[in-house]
Amino acid sequence: MQFLVVGQWQGSASSRAMRLGDGASAIAADLPRASTTVIDVPAGAGDRLETAIARYTSVLAVADRVAEETAVASEPVLVVGGDGASVLGATAGLGPDTAFLRIAGSSGFRALNRAQPVAAETAVLRILVDRPDDLFPALPTLPASSIVLAGVRGVEESEANALDRAGIVHLDVDVATPDAIAAAVDATGAGAVFVHVDLDVLDPSEVDGLLEPVPFGLDGAGLVERIQAATRGRRLAGAALTGFAPVDPDRAVDDLGVILRAVGALTSASRAA
Repeated sequence: MQFLVVGQWQGSASSRAMRLGDGASAIAADLPRASTTVIDVPAGAGDRLETAIARYTSVLAVADRVAEETAVASEPVLVVGGDGASVLGATAGLGPDTAFLRIAGSSGFRALNRAQPVAAETAVLRILVDRPDDLFPALPTLPASSIVLAGVRGVEESEANALDRAGIVHLDVDVATPDAIAAAVDATGAGAVFVHVDLDVLDPSEVDGLLEPVPFGLDGAGLVERIQAATRGRRLAGAALTGFAPVDPDRAVDDLGVILRAVGALTSASRAA
């Protein structure tokens, strides 16, 4: 597996978003250097250019750079973010036989409205499935039938209704068992899967470095079990792990055990494929 470290913060809605760059760097320190590439992230916030996405120019620049690196990779790529929108460019090469599994506490399906621009990570799934043609024009649109969203909690009713209308399977955290996730991925008919793990799926007792902690999430072992269930028997087309925002280096070390087990589950799936 090859690793792309993407310390993007511009896609986050948090006032503490720059901690996400520190989180990506902390994880990168434990990755094999020979297989790791660091993507330069713009220093500035960027301009929305009257789009529905806040800081659009910076998010677009990073997505294009990730897409370029993914296109020339000789092995499956694991994007280590950064905010949840760091995943965007990694989907550029996904084929029609690939399911997209998002394991996250949030839906990523906020509405896109130019009058009220949103942070890219809050609408990342919407961007991938249903967006204006001029927004991220180099990225493919993923069919809703290939999407599985698992582990969500506290999703607004409007977003849940929008997911239903789009035909996206979404499993709340209390029903997103390993077997349920495996069955949902099986139902897409895909032979390969791309797995995006956003760490907000974890319970705050497991990881301290979360910008928007929400109780009643998964534990670390449960996350690993769900990754294994989703990837068992099918090719891993790529992956992303996003959302680590440690308060300081010492507390980052305390969190890394849980995070690196998830990274290990993804790399093991890549080797098995």
